[in-house]
Amino acid sequence: MSGGQLRRDGQRPLYEVVREQRARREEPAVRHCWVRSPEGGDPWPGIVVSWVRDPGGWRGRVVYVVPGDEPVLVEAWVEAEHLRPVTG
Repeated sequence: MSGGQLRRDGQRPLYEVVREQRARREEPAVRHCWVRSPEGGDPWPGIVVSWVRDPGGWRGRVVYVVPGDEPVLVEAWVEAEHLRPVTG
């Protein structure tokens, strides 16, 4: 995916939404998101706390919860393609 194009599912990448908000000086810089599991299945709820761009593309530093009998709280750098904004 190159700059500005829509993803196949028709949604803009989360980093573009955040970048526009920052350009308009809107808060919050921290943003609720959905994190796609590498194995597929339902996405996990999360919060993007920062962004970084490197030669491989955009990554968000995300805190998210993996649900289950014993839910797990994870803090990790996640590739932008695995993140999408919470809308509504």
